Amino acid sequence: MTGVDPSAAEVPGVGTGPLLVVTPEELDLLERAHAAHLGLDPQPEPLTEGADLQRREGARDEALRSLQGRGLLDAHGRLVEDQPLPELVLLLLDVRLAARALLVVERRLAGAEDRPDLRLLHLIEAGGVVEDQHHTGWHGLDLCLEPSDLADRALAPVLPPDAVAGQGEAMVLDLGDPDAAAARLRASVLAELTLVRPEPVAGAEPGPGSTPEVGPEESVLLAVGEHGCHLARPGTGADGEVGGPVFEPVTPGDVRDLVRGWVERVVEPVAPDGIP
Repeated sequence: MTGVDPSAAEVPGVGTGPLLVVTPEELDLLERAHAAHLGLDPQPEPLTEGADLQRREGARDEALRSLQGRGLLDAHGRLVEDQPLPELVLLLLDVRLAARALLVVERRLAGAEDRPDLRLLHLIEAGGVVEDQHHTGWHGLDLCLEPSDLADRALAPVLPPDAVAGQGEAMVLDLGDPDAAAARLRASVLAELTLVRPEPVAGAEPGPGSTPEVGPEESVLLAVGEHGCHLARPGTGADGEVGGPVFEPVTPGDVRDLVRGWVERVVEPVAPDGIP
């Protein structure tokens, strides 16, 4: 995992969709194989018994056959080596594990089923992995290098191309009733965007064995609809008091600049020669 360099990857057969699409069971097997590849101990298996255990084992067997059929795992459940697609999957898993920050985009309102409910950007200095977690359970993983492209990918599920500048006065909304909040703004999308960084535990010695704490570095709420774009910081009400968030009108460019700034805190632009 040391020296992860996404720019050196050879991407076979790239289309418009993610590079890797897997079920939760398939992703769990890949993560365990990745841990074994790095000489790490995998996470313990969840405790199940009876019918639940049988269902879990059946799903695990089906996932293993699928990954073996796609040439990603061998007969022993290990990552296949020296093949383009498995090497790319190894890189995706390396970036997820080595991420210096996580940008979380969660859509609060139901939308088109072809758009993810949760998008995660695992960020390192040389780029990032875009991970979609769909309500149907599957995960889509893709590789992205440029900060501007990563910012665009972060906002794609929640900021439509035809979004316009916000209109009207600032508005305090009760997110305990998101439908009513969205109705007041005529919003078709209500989303939370959060930048998370792992921080060392207080008093712990830095190093490979140290345990990070994960917490939000910055978070905003985004509403997009007939009245345009509105942003709010959660937990802050009128006059700075804790309460319902205050949604203020902004332009789509303001939203893009905000998210691009988050990404650029971690990811360095790729130079023409391919070196950040």
